[in-house]
Amino acid sequence: MKKQQECILDENEVARYVRQAVDEYFKNLDGEDPSCSVHEMVMSCVEKPLIETVMHYAEGNQTRAAELLGLNRNTLRKKLSLFAKQKAASSLRPAIRSERRVAKQSASDHLYGKRR
Repeated sequence: MKKQQECILDENEVARYVRQAVDEYFKNLDGEDPSCSVHEMVMSCVEKPLIETVMHYAEGNQTRAAELLGLNRNTLRKKLSLFAKQKAASSLRPAIRSERRVAKQSASDHLYGKRR
């Protein structure tokens, strides 16, 4: 496996999308304070699709996916379990679009190149 320093990337397209999405999030707040941790919000928007994509690339092999992600296999299993629980819980909730959900969607849209 490559050394950690060799894997650090300079500014790339994903970083630019994150920067753009966070800038837009603050503009949409119009001077109000965020209702949640911005770091937690962005990480939750990025982590799930990252893990899903790596799991697909690893053809469902959790050990290989954990290696590619630089995670312990048990940590990956916990995250996958959490994602499954969140999906089940979200299907039971009413469709209420809170500020947090709108902001997360906006950040996600920018990360994946969707335009409104």
